[in-house]
Amino acid sequence: MGSEPVGRLLMRLSLPAMVGMFVQATYNMVDALFIGWGVGPLGLAGTAMAFPVQFLAMAFATMGGVGGSSLVSRSIGAGDRETACYAFGNLMWFAWTFGLIMAVGCHLALGQILGLMGASEDVLPHGRAYLEVIIWGFPLIMAGIGMNSTVRAQGRAKLAMATMLVSAGTNVVLDYVFIFPLGMGVRGAALATVISQGVMVVWLMVHFALSGGRMLSIGVRHLVPRWGVLRQILGVGSSEFVRLGASAVVVALVVRSLQRYGSSDAVAAFGVVNRVVALAFMPIIGVGQGLQPILGYNYGAGKMDRAIRAIKLSLLMASGLSTLAFVLMMIFPREIFSLFTPEEALIGVGERTLRTMGLGFPVVGFQVAGTGVFQAMGKGLKSFVLSLSRQVLLFIPLLLVLPPAMGLKGVWLVYPLSDLISAIITGVMLALQLRALGRIEDGKVM
Repeated sequence: MGSEPVGRLLMRLSLPAMVGMFVQATYNMVDALFIGWGVGPLGLAGTAMAFPVQFLAMAFATMGGVGGSSLVSRSIGAGDRETACYAFGNLMWFAWTFGLIMAVGCHLALGQILGLMGASEDVLPHGRAYLEVIIWGFPLIMAGIGMNSTVRAQGRAKLAMATMLVSAGTNVVLDYVFIFPLGMGVRGAALATVISQGVMVVWLMVHFALSGGRMLSIGVRHLVPRWGVLRQILGVGSSEFVRLGASAVVVALVVRSLQRYGSSDAVAAFGVVNRVVALAFMPIIGVGQGLQPILGYNYGAGKMDRAIRAIKLSLLMASGLSTLAFVLMMIFPREIFSLFTPEEALIGVGERTLRTMGLGFPVVGFQVAGTGVFQAMGKGLKSFVLSLSRQVLLFIPLLLVLPPAMGLKGVWLVYPLSDLISAIITGVMLALQLRALGRIEDGKVM
C-alpha cells in the first residue's frame, strides 16, 4: 500500500472492485430481465414500488460498509490492528442488529409503505408479493456488504470480486428456476435474491474462519458495541446513508410523480432505466472502493504525495467510465431497453426515458469519486455535504418544480440537472482539499 506505484496499485485494486460492483448490479438487472419476459410490464412496475425500501436497506448497509472499511484501512495503515478488529466486530453487530430491525419494521408496515408509493390497483399485487419476500434479506445484505467491504479494505480485492460472482451466479440460476419452471413470478425473483445474499454471507464467513492471520481475527469482545468505534464508523459512512437514504425518498417521490403525470408504463420504464443506470454506476463506485484502502492507508501514514496522486488518478478513471456509459446510453437506448421486454409501447417510453435521464452522466463519475475521496480520508462532514447536495438540496426541489411545469418530461430532466450542479460543488470542494494536502506535503501548517 505504501510503496507500490500508485497507478498500478489503483488498477490492481479497482478492477476487481469494478467487476464485483458490476456483478452486484446484476441482482436487480437479472430480476428485471426475467420479470420483463416472464411476468410483463406490471411485474416491472411492481418491483419498482420496492425501490425506496431497498434503497433504505442499502443506505444502512453501505453506511456501515464504507465507514467500517475506512476505519479498518486507516487503522492498519497506522499499525493499530486492535482498532481494526474492533471496527470489524462493531460493524457486524450493527449489520445484523439493524438489518433485523428493518426487516421486522417493514413487515409490520407493509400496507402503509405500498400506500405511500401510490400503487395503482393493477400494480399493487405485484409490489406486495415482491416486498413480502425481499425484506427478509435485509440482515443478509447488510452483513454481506460489511464483510466484503472489510475484505477489500485489507487489499484483498480479488476475494471481494469472487464473492460477488458466486452470489450473482446463484441469483441468475435461481431467478430462472423460480420464475419459469416453477412459475413463482415476482415472488420467485425476490426469493432468488434473498437466497443469493445468504450464499454471499456464508461464503465470506467460511473465508474469515479459514484465513487465520491473513484476515482480521476477532473475538467476542470485538462484537460488543463501543460508542467510540461506532461513532467513527457511522460518522464516515453517514454520507453514504444520506445519499442512499435520500435516494429512497427521491424514488418514492418519482414513482408518485410518474403515477400522476404518466402511467403504469412510465413506472415500468423507470423500473428498468433505474436498473440500467445503477449498472453504469457500479464500476464507478468500484473505482472509489479501489481508492479507499490506498488513500486511507497513505493518508493515515502521512504519505501525502501518494495520496494526491491516487485522488487524481481515481477522478480520471471514474470520469472516463461515466463518459463511456453516457455514449452507450445515447447511441443504443432502444437496443438496451429491448433486452427487458417485447412490448413495443414500453420500449418506446423506455428509449426516451433513458436518453433524457442519462444526459448528465459524463460528470457523474467525477462527483461519485470525489465523494469517495472524503470518505476514505475519514472526513465525514464533507462527504456528508456532497451526498446531501445532489439528493436533497438539488434533486427534491427540482422534482417539486419541473414536473408541474413540464409534465412527465420534467420528471426525467431532474436527473441530469442535479448531476451537473452537484459536480460543480464537488469540484470546488476537491480543489480546496487538494490544495490543503499539497501544503501538508510541503511541510506547511494547514
